[in-house]
Amino acid sequence: MKKIIMLLMVLLLVSCESIDPNYQWYTPREVISKIDQLRPGDILILSKGSRFREMWGHSVILNDEKKVVEFPGYFSGYQEVPLYTWADLERKIAVFRLKEMNNELKTELMKEIDLTINKKYGITFDKNFDKRLYCSQFVYDVFKKAGNTVGREIDLDSDGGSWVMPFDIMRSDMLENVILE
Repeated sequence: MKKIIMLLMVLLLVSCESIDPNYQWYTPREVISKIDQLRPGDILILSKGSRFREMWGHSVILNDEKKVVEFPGYFSGYQEVPLYTWADLERKIAVFRLKEMNNELKTELMKEIDLTINKKYGITFDKNFDKRLYCSQFVYDVFKKAGNTVGREIDLDSDGGSWVMPFDIMRSDMLENVILE
């Protein structure tokens, strides 16, 4: 029980910073207005929010239609929504792109995304367990599998822990922070 309480306390302390000032953040409306600069396969990271389920941030991928593909929360599983549905979110968004993304990898990434359509949302403490997925595990998993298919090792978990959170992905050396002009 003491370990669980300590883990929760550490998580709360780590979760206090809502955005990382080392990256460029935008309002949802700014991102929507510059959708022409976004690419399929881009990763969007939402800032941490004040509600319990928002305290770790959120991560999604854009598909070929530049729709948000996500595992947003309990009871929902896989979901695709147009980016404009985020217009009134009161959080910031940072945009990331895999360095050295090519067409072969992008094609495999979109295939991996399609294979998750029937998966359910679920919190797991093993980022490689893919029967249920949470938001950042979904991003981690589809990039890793697409990379394996084309012979590239893609591990977006910057801290190498047993689970992967949105800010772990954001801090990956394999990604670049996209500056929208």
